[in-house]
Amino acid sequence: MMEVNVDNCLEPVTKEIQMKCEEKSNEPETVKNENHSESISEEEVNEIEPIKKECQLESLADEFQINSDEKDSEVGLEEKENQTKSVAKGDPFAYLDRDDFTSEKYKIEIRNLPKHYGIAEFKKLINIKLELNCSKVKTPNRNGKWLYMCFRSEEDKNTALGILNGYNWKNTKLDASNAKAVPDPLVKKRNEQFDECPDVKKIKLDNAGAEQQMISAVTPFYNISYDEQLIQKTNSIRNVLMDYSRRLKRIKCGQGILDWLKKQQAVNNGLPCELLEIQSLKDNPEKCIGYRNKCEFTIGMDVENKEPVVGFRVGAYNQGKTSVAPIDNISNVPQRMKDVVKCFQDLVRASKLPVFDPENYTGHWRQLTVRLSLKTEQLMLICVVHTENMEDSALNSLKQLILSYFTEGAGTDCKVDSLYFQKAKKRAAGEGNSFPLELLHGQEYIVEEVKGLKFRISPESFFQINTAASEVLFDAAKDLASINSQTTVLDVCCGSGTIGLSIAKDCAQVIGVEIQEAAVTMAKLNATNNGITNAIFFAGKAEEVMNRREFQNPENANDVVAIVDPPRAGLHNKAILLLRRMTHLKRLVYMSCNPKGAMQNFLSLSMAESKTKQGAPFVPVKAVPVDMFPQTPHCELVVYFERL
Repeated sequence: MMEVNVDNCLEPVTKEIQMKCEEKSNEPETVKNENHSESISEEEVNEIEPIKKECQLESLADEFQINSDEKDSEVGLEEKENQTKSVAKGDPFAYLDRDDFTSEKYKIEIRNLPKHYGIAEFKKLINIKLELNCSKVKTPNRNGKWLYMCFRSEEDKNTALGILNGYNWKNTKLDASNAKAVPDPLVKKRNEQFDECPDVKKIKLDNAGAEQQMISAVTPFYNISYDEQLIQKTNSIRNVLMDYSRRLKRIKCGQGILDWLKKQQAVNNGLPCELLEIQSLKDNPEKCIGYRNKCEFTIGMDVENKEPVVGFRVGAYNQGKTSVAPIDNISNVPQRMKDVVKCFQDLVRASKLPVFDPENYTGHWRQLTVRLSLKTEQLMLICVVHTENMEDSALNSLKQLILSYFTEGAGTDCKVDSLYFQKAKKRAAGEGNSFPLELLHGQEYIVEEVKGLKFRISPESFFQINTAASEVLFDAAKDLASINSQTTVLDVCCGSGTIGLSIAKDCAQVIGVEIQEAAVTMAKLNATNNGITNAIFFAGKAEEVMNRREFQNPENANDVVAIVDPPRAGLHNKAILLLRRMTHLKRLVYMSCNPKGAMQNFLSLSMAESKTKQGAPFVPVKAVPVDMFPQTPHCELVVYFERL
């Protein structure tokens, strides 16, 4: 294949990118520090200097022009100067003056809440009984003494204030008032730095220092031996189980559970259950690096030269950091992903199109998501672009630029199997948080192999981030559950069916439930493509779908086990209560990538039977850590529960 320089690969687009400001002739020119969006006009783009190299591919004849003219160059220089000069105080509430929607604009505070209430109860009151158009309810803490309500307009906010202030709920008169908006965390952090040393110029961080900060944040264990990593993770899981015991004693768990806990701690060195040896890929050290099959890379500026970089953030936005560092030395990202990122970065830099600025919501290049099958080597890219103030013609030209780059230009070396484009902009009132994906090239999915099965992975599919370690995880869950040919497996939060289908050949039936309909569709396709006929999947909330006959009265009701693999926040409490009420369910395996976050689920399973918690409690019998995330402190925990 002919080598093509990136500068020579931008010519296949025949139209120039056009970006128009929403000009208002009767308004003065927007001042930069007012945080208003800036855009490139059609006339300015038409005057841009073309890239002056001839294309080396025969089919690429026209030149693609995307450089900014003098006016935009001046703006860019001003931005760079503002970013590099000493710290100066800014207005942390300037974001409220922008035209885009934020729930902080229309927020009220509710105080004098009843001593005992639930958020679900409160939402039912305001949304169903009072019919208030509340877009969000925010709680500072669980069962706190106050909460916040957000609205989509001033009118809706004032209506709620008039109704709720003085409203009697549960023999308590509510107090409703206007709430202060929260400050922009980035500006707030900068102001704090200013207060600490107002007369001292900010110490500039160079690119090497920024990269080291990012490496330490993304892979904190990168300089620790793997044996030591496993020891630290085992101790972390041990602490989680100890915390379970302490918290179980403080709640109304009943004397029977306290007696059980005392016996368990006596035989398990103070733990509530047996802690098995951590499972990992220790015997295959080459699989402990470069293992991630999905990464979301930020497109931003480096700290030193203000050059576009595709990589990871140096720090969090609320830490006052927006710069990005390269991922060349990140140990858990595979080399092929690094090569793809570098290639895409060449495109971003050569295009001269500004990168997205999260502080002012200007610029366009925003994010690159890469999904890579480590077994089939298929590659998916999702290019996310901030499209505020872009005309349709400009948007179409940008899509064509990306498409041509990866199908005819230097990007062909990446061998992209699935190329997507996704718009992103500040959401307006009533809009969702995501925008539809558009397939630019190739197939709609890539294929990964697990336990001898082939799974389709779409852009939004959940899939274990470490393919090789996922096989270890699934084996651990199957072994703990003692699955045999007579077992019915309830696959709760099944995703695209990877866990259930991987053990389908060893059990009588798999019955799965997943809230995302697209994932359930993919699970059914995966079952069909792998010739699996003893698995069925349902879409919907687990707490609702599990009321179906298939879950409540399965064909093999004498041997039923539930495998629960919820999101990081855990399973909804209603689903936990429903699992407890299934009298035919005697065993349960809970898989958690965030063991501390799953604690409330563990406790709800183990609380004594009551009017609200019907069914005998589940108690932990065995637990096994599985290292899915080498080079980081994170660890998966699999806990096997049985009825007491």
